[in-house]
Amino acid sequence: MVRGDLQEKNITEDKWSPTASFRSLKMSLAHASRIKARVKQLDFVGAFLQAKMWTRMFVTIPQIYGILFPEYRKYCGVPVRLVMSMYGTTLCGKNWYLDLTEYLLEVGFIASEYMQCLFIRTYVDGIKLYVLNCIDNMVYYCKDAAKLIEFQQKLKARFNLELIGQAYWYLGTRINQLANYDIELDQSRYCAAIVKKYLDAAGAPKVARLHNTPLPLDFVPTSDDCSTNKEAAKSLEQEYNVDIASCVGSLIYLGMTRCDIVYSVNKLAKFTRLPGGVHFDVLLHLLRYLRDNALLGIRFYSNLFQAPLIKMLESQEIQQHHAFFAFSDSSWNDDADTGRSTGCFILTYMGGIVDHSSNMLDPMALSSAEVEYNEGYVAFMAASHLRMLICKLEGIEDSSMEPTTMFFDSKIAIVMGSSYPDTKHTRHIMRRYHYVRNEIVANCFTMKWIGTEFMISDIGTKQTPGPRHTFLVELIHIKVKDQQSLIQEG
Repeated sequence: MVRGDLQEKNITEDKWSPTASFRSLKMSLAHASRIKARVKQLDFVGAFLQAKMWTRMFVTIPQIYGILFPEYRKYCGVPVRLVMSMYGTTLCGKNWYLDLTEYLLEVGFIASEYMQCLFIRTYVDGIKLYVLNCIDNMVYYCKDAAKLIEFQQKLKARFNLELIGQAYWYLGTRINQLANYDIELDQSRYCAAIVKKYLDAAGAPKVARLHNTPLPLDFVPTSDDCSTNKEAAKSLEQEYNVDIASCVGSLIYLGMTRCDIVYSVNKLAKFTRLPGGVHFDVLLHLLRYLRDNALLGIRFYSNLFQAPLIKMLESQEIQQHHAFFAFSDSSWNDDADTGRSTGCFILTYMGGIVDHSSNMLDPMALSSAEVEYNEGYVAFMAASHLRMLICKLEGIEDSSMEPTTMFFDSKIAIVMGSSYPDTKHTRHIMRRYHYVRNEIVANCFTMKWIGTEFMISDIGTKQTPGPRHTFLVELIHIKVKDQQSLIQEG
């Protein structure tokens, strides 16, 4: 592929959005554990400076540099054309991405159409080499050590880079590769940094007791508790010494690996514009929960049947053989301000969470079954995208992949998804939500019932009491090892 082809595809640096990159990272790590391959990492040195300019750009070098470097005096004070990219230019990120992409395509890689930061090369003997790149950091893995070494040597001959060895730190996240090829992913250091930055500096009394739920159980998210104007909100921000918008933004990124806080962050994010005293108190409660539960992460299992989720399903006499399956659940009419419902889906691959969302659906549901079905639409759409990516990773056609199991705790929602004709109770549902039915008919998905007790998506739809919350956390998260300099309040 030549440069013109890449430019026509309009490939830009927004392909490296944090959410997409994190999803790609989790899928890649899960797949590496599935094929029992070690994940390697490298870092490009001054990445943007290594890229050639893809457009004409002229700059003027200040005269002072001609005095400091006489050999370049003739280039100072006059327009000169940039041949290589430089930091600070508008398209420096895009130039680097296009340059790296051009090289990878030239040496035989194919860019995934589902995630543009993922590249796959298939050798004549069928061995595949997988590359995931985010800005100037790259992780890659392959079952054949010789092909890895060859790839590293050729890439090093083209770019200035540092080979790091086994991946251990990527996108601000720790990667721990175990001897049995299980892979752990956690943001415990980032979690500790958030606690240190916001909780330790907060103008509030120190509370030493343990917090085992992200939110106080009596908290009702409502705008009735908001400040009446910006001046009152600013006064509270100074009193508590917490920038609530900045803190919630940090917690959103932490939620990439911490499914246990996504409901709490989702609710608090609604009140960052005019927060009231109640919202500051709830935020401090959440920060104390993170202080007491910083060492949580995700594990991808090389042996799927060692995963707690699989063992939980087996305890309910549910056989789950494929590594990719999901859970979908929703509350009903729980929002005190709008009457809308909070839904949550959790997608898992190799026993670990690869995608999740706590969200509020647009249409006003007329029954609990309807809102469960509506959330199923969102879950099916997210799972459909990852199904296509899994087929790409595993080198199979979507038609040959067995149906993905989606677990619901509403039998009526399952009937609504499985029964094609509309009835007087379902005909008012927007047609786009019957995407669920179409995917089931196409044999891409199947809906199965699971008891509410074991519906792990509950953690993203409502406040769960301490014992219930702990039970769900133990199913979806693992305790990771401590790190040096973890900060605790007080």
